[in-house]
Amino acid sequence: MRPRVVCAVVIAHVPENSAGNTWAFLNWALGLREAGLDVWLVEHLASTALAWPAGPRAAGGSLNERLWRQVVDEFGFTDRATLFIDGDAPEAGAFTTFAREADLFVNLSGQFHLHDRVVHIRRRLYVDLDPAFTQLWATTCDVDMNFDAHTDFASVGSCLDDAILPRTGHRWLPTLPPVSLAHWSPEAAAADPTPLPVSAQPDGMWTTVTHWYGYNQIPWDGHLYGNKRDSLVAIRELPRRGPRLLVVADLAPGWEDWDAFVAAGWRFAPPEAVCADWRVYRKFLAASLGEFSVAKDGYVVARCGWFSDRSACYLALGRPVALQDTGWPRVLPAGDGLAAWSTIDEAVASLEVFAAAPARHAAAARRIAQEHLAAPLVARRLLDQLGF
Repeated sequence: MRPRVVCAVVIAHVPENSAGNTWAFLNWALGLREAGLDVWLVEHLASTALAWPAGPRAAGGSLNERLWRQVVDEFGFTDRATLFIDGDAPEAGAFTTFAREADLFVNLSGQFHLHDRVVHIRRRLYVDLDPAFTQLWATTCDVDMNFDAHTDFASVGSCLDDAILPRTGHRWLPTLPPVSLAHWSPEAAAADPTPLPVSAQPDGMWTTVTHWYGYNQIPWDGHLYGNKRDSLVAIRELPRRGPRLLVVADLAPGWEDWDAFVAAGWRFAPPEAVCADWRVYRKFLAASLGEFSVAKDGYVVARCGWFSDRSACYLALGRPVALQDTGWPRVLPAGDGLAAWSTIDEAVASLEVFAAAPARHAAAARRIAQEHLAAPLVARRLLDQLGF
């Protein structure tokens, strides 16, 4: 019998403009399954968190539940998925039966809190998807990060052992973000007839998808750990140096930063034009020259080694990536197809190198995804570290 894994995700929590969020978790579930494990998806939320479409409300008709059913059906988890609402679900009995003999519980981002449902599983793995902030919240902000419910810990901050961060007292196993190559390939994107909206045409531009605003800065030991906006402000003048940049972000005319960034040459697309449907999202990434992206300022300050799950998708599509250096070149090859930058000068140089030989860098990008980020490969490496 295949080893059984309960995999806790955060998909239904974000029911609108959520393609990127969905794949940040779905790639893990697919990777575990492709690595040969029997995977059961699970999530929980409160009924007060349900979002509803306009009109009368009907049982099971929330946007959250609709997205959940769409994902589990499309990706083959129909009889291997449970969404708990207020602690209960129609599939609760089947889940209990499966979990009773589960070998491993994987809690992505530590967001599953129904401990009584999984406490009997001998190995319970917390996978940190927001390194630096996870550790800072736990140690300096007195936030209960749900560590106590787990036996093992991993992080996409691949350099946490040497990071400029307070210690939580846990051994954090390093991991990279996985990407399902079957779904994220140039061929799959090209064969998909899904059209791109006019407002989301990225031809001839470097793109990224991001939240503009997020957490407040966190001070620790003389350092300030900020968010994406802090990193973006530092390179606001980049388009004046030549690169054409299109960002999908939660930023709108009249908001702080909009006028200054537009004046500097940045272009923006609304999230609903790209992120409402995952196939449109994939089409957008594939139609881009590649990705140019900052990291959260806190990742950079901490030197935690974070690498983007979204960047993994670009690479798998054969789109080169220029990503701000957080220490990740210690675990991934920086060069053809994938560049690390720390200054505007380095960012411009990276994009110029990519533009000079697009075919070579496209092939290199796909190769990096195949050799380092393929979902079953990432899953198996982490399982091996666990001795599983």
